[in-house]
Amino acid sequence: MLKKLALAAAAVGALALVRKRSAGQAEADLWHEATRGPDAVSTPTDR
Repeated sequence: MLKKLALAAAAVGALALVRKRSAGQAEADLWHEATRGPDAVSTPTDR
């Protein structure tokens, strides 16, 4: 029983990690799209 609980907790943790990474990538894609091209809403400055 304890092994099943530990396995389930590990699976939930792995799923949360994958979702967090994919969300971070989506945010990076949106940032890139918003700051590049003729329709850019903002242009970052290099310092």
